[in-house]
Amino acid sequence: MPVPTTNPLMQLIVRILREAGEPISTRQFDQQVKDIFGDRYKRSEHIKLLTFRTALKSAGIVAHPSRGLWGLTPEADARLAELAGVDVWAMHIQMRDARKQKEKITAPPPIADREHFCALTKKLVECWGPPGYEHRIRGLIHDEVRGLADEIWTDGLGNLICRVGSGGVKVLVAAHMDEIGLMANYQEPESGYLRFSSLGGLRHDTLNGNRVLFEDGTIGVIAVHTGGGKSLGDFYIDVQDGNGSATRVGQPAGFMREMQLRGDRIIAKSLDDRIGCVVAIEAMRKLAKTTPNECYFAFTVQEEVGLRGAKTAAQGVQPEVGIAIDVTGSGDQIRGHKMRIKLGDGAAIKVHDPGLVVPVAIKNWMVARCEADDIAYQLELLAGGTTDASAIQLTQAGVPSGCISIPTRYLHTTSETVDMRDVRACIDLLAGLLANPIEI
Repeated sequence: MPVPTTNPLMQLIVRILREAGEPISTRQFDQQVKDIFGDRYKRSEHIKLLTFRTALKSAGIVAHPSRGLWGLTPEADARLAELAGVDVWAMHIQMRDARKQKEKITAPPPIADREHFCALTKKLVECWGPPGYEHRIRGLIHDEVRGLADEIWTDGLGNLICRVGSGGVKVLVAAHMDEIGLMANYQEPESGYLRFSSLGGLRHDTLNGNRVLFEDGTIGVIAVHTGGGKSLGDFYIDVQDGNGSATRVGQPAGFMREMQLRGDRIIAKSLDDRIGCVVAIEAMRKLAKTTPNECYFAFTVQEEVGLRGAKTAAQGVQPEVGIAIDVTGSGDQIRGHKMRIKLGDGAAIKVHDPGLVVPVAIKNWMVARCEADDIAYQLELLAGGTTDASAIQLTQAGVPSGCISIPTRYLHTTSETVDMRDVRACIDLLAGLLANPIEI
């Protein structure tokens, strides 16, 4: 419905706001409309007014300085003169559609070297390494990054830290190596079954029947009392070998499950956060030791039990910018979380989670890189959980930090699921951020 600036309803909006002399509340605006129309007041006309008010805002005539307040912009008269005879409503629709097109998410491209990517991912996700016992996975990652960094060391807590480049802005990229696991803490004297405590966030609804691998090589099966499953105390681990118990109290264990592929989907245990480690490794490979920044890649320990590795890594590096690489949930499951994240829609740029409010400058920096490099992305607002970035941000006097997240289904189970194209988008985004001078 074309509506020029000479439209009486638009003129009425401008008149009400001009006579007010200063921004007025929505309630005051609505009352003015009712007073002017009197007995001729119709709700349908009022709705048109609100719609046209938004169009005038798009045209730079109406200002909306804060929630619930409306006024005229300082340039209102000049803009009205410029737009005399212009179809302001059509202009508003064009601007809205252009904005939607800009925000529209396109499917990310496929992984270029699929065979290499899948082999690396399989190697990492199937490696044993619960919190505090990351020595095996640290060794595998060290072998992968040996030729990709200028300097590599392991700090006192066990983080593997790799420096790429020198000079420029100091950036800390953190991806945690540990996986959820458990600790055998009591053995039933008669049956020999093991009781256990959690190393990370175990989901009670997925434990029964799972197999676990203890550090000494013993394979156990988790079982639950009949009618139980509400608390961890209802579960136990069968480690009997026919001649008694095959392991002892004090042994840590991780879950067992082979990685599987289904088209572009990867199904595996420990994608949280071994897939983040893959992103960091492949970004290092893309950089090829060439960056205008001083980048520190930290493969951190004990994230699942309190972000411990990220705290010591950040204290050691003293970064100016922090980036966590981790998984996030998805909103594309039946009766799942109410979030807009979907598998296959690109890298997830975090806006907020319970432990981190991402600075607007950091979020905009990541979004701008995606748009400049044509990388598919989506914005993440996570209602539960947090990442290494929430620990990095609190280092010394504070470090502006953000997070690049890989959309994941079935978190903290042995069948976590990601889309390879999202992983590729995360790799491209991280590499793009670090390959260019950082100005935030």
